[in-house]
Amino acid sequence: MRKLILSMQVSLDGYVEGPNGDMSWMQTDNDNEWDEMFENLQSVDLFLVGAGMWTGYRDYWKQALADPNFSADEVKYAKLAEKTQHIVFSKTLKNAGWENATINNGDLATEVKKLKEQPGKDIMTFGGAAFAVSLVDSGLVDEYRLTINPAILGGGKSFFHHLKNNHKLQLVNVNKLGQLVALTYKQLS
Repeated sequence: MRKLILSMQVSLDGYVEGPNGDMSWMQTDNDNEWDEMFENLQSVDLFLVGAGMWTGYRDYWKQALADPNFSADEVKYAKLAEKTQHIVFSKTLKNAGWENATINNGDLATEVKKLKEQPGKDIMTFGGAAFAVSLVDSGLVDEYRLTINPAILGGGKSFFHHLKNNHKLQLVNVNKLGQLVALTYKQLS
């Protein structure tokens, strides 16, 4: 069975966005983090994305394919994203706007369970926060890859505060990536 991996960048206090959508606290061009991400993505052939994040995600990576001002790592990821299948979960979107993506408007837990049962490599999701919470509370996330940024925001959009269920995890790996710390946990039954 395919594994569902949730990958999120968070502040030390568990926020994925600062107040008013501020993302300036996030260290985004860390060579060590890119190297680890590209290594991890070798075992992945499908990305799941929530509707709230999709448009910005799609537009950013499509722009990275054409704009020479993006870093080499961003272009490398954009090329990978362009050839990797994406499923966007949305009740309102009709067209994903990228050839590599399809819209799924079915029940999230049912549809993800079906995807996990299909043959293939692992499945990765980057969220957004509300989508990630829905996946976590569905009990379908097998592995968590949290990249902790050295920032305390004190407010913003939280990843953890809206969870409804308890989740027991086992630490699998800790990796120091410059000023970042990457934590990998697996979900316990």
